[in-house]
Formats: sequence, structure tokens, C-alpha cells
Amino acid sequence: MKRLAFGTLSAFLLATSVIQPSLAIESVLQGNANESSFLVAKKSVVASGQFVTVKKQSTGSAQIISKGGKRYLELSTDFSTAKGPDVKVVLSRQAQVPGSIEEGTYVTLAPLQKFQGKQLYEIPSDIDLDDYASVALWCRQFNVTFGYAPLS
Repeated sequence: MKRLAFGTLSAFLLATSVIQPSLAIESVLQGNANESSFLVAKKSVVASGQFVTVKKQSTGSAQIISKGGKRYLELSTDFSTAKGPDVKVVLSRQAQVPGSIEEGTYVTLAPLQKFQGKQLYEIPSDIDLDDYASVALWCRQFNVTFGYAPLS
């Protein structure tokens, strides 16, 4: 096993979670552990908004972030919504999402991972974020919007 030495800056960045841990570990294992390799994974907020309840209680916030050359939708640690079947996370073209949504007005990102707490969803690179005004929680089975967060 190789013995690895970290510079003061890279050890600080790793300890304070400013960097992406998997990137740091991969860099160390490949022998590329230097200060510049740890600075790649900074995140920047592209847009954000607070959830508004439509049909089912939804609270917390959503933000679109850019990190490591990819875009993600991040739900906050205080995020919460009511339980239901077949709940999807969608990007909506409308800033105010109605109780039922129509085909062509949204794109599905993924099934909701859990009904509360911090979550991360990758946004495909072919989605033009300028076409979407909000994030919504939508029950596909009954076409019911739980809540939405207008993005600004």
C-alpha cells in the first residue's frame, strides 16, 4: 500500500467537504492528489425556489446547481411532501403549476426518491433550462400536483 501525503490546502478542503469525496479518493488512488484536482467540484446555484402546496402539503426548497460540469436538482434538507403513489419530480414550463398537468408542459426527471429530506437528481444535458419555470412534485397515476417550486 502506498503512503500518501496531502498538502495543507488539499487536506483542509477534504476535511471541510468543499470537494466531492469520490473525486478526491479517485485522485489519490491515481496518484493525482494535488490542490488543483480538489477544486474541480465546487457547486454554483443556477436557480432556486420555495415549494408551494397545490393538492398535498409540500414544504422546503429546490435549487438547480451546477457541479463538476453537470447540472442537478437539489431538494433541501427541510424538504417534505405528503406520501402518495407514483410521485415524479418534473420540470414544468409553467411558473404556477395547476392541480393537474397536461402533456407537453413538463419533463420528468425521475421518480421521487423519498418524501422528506435532502435529495439530488441529475438533469440531462439535453434539457434547456430556459424552457422551464418551476419544479413540481406530480402523481402520474392520478394526475395530481402535490406542490411546486417556482425557479428564479
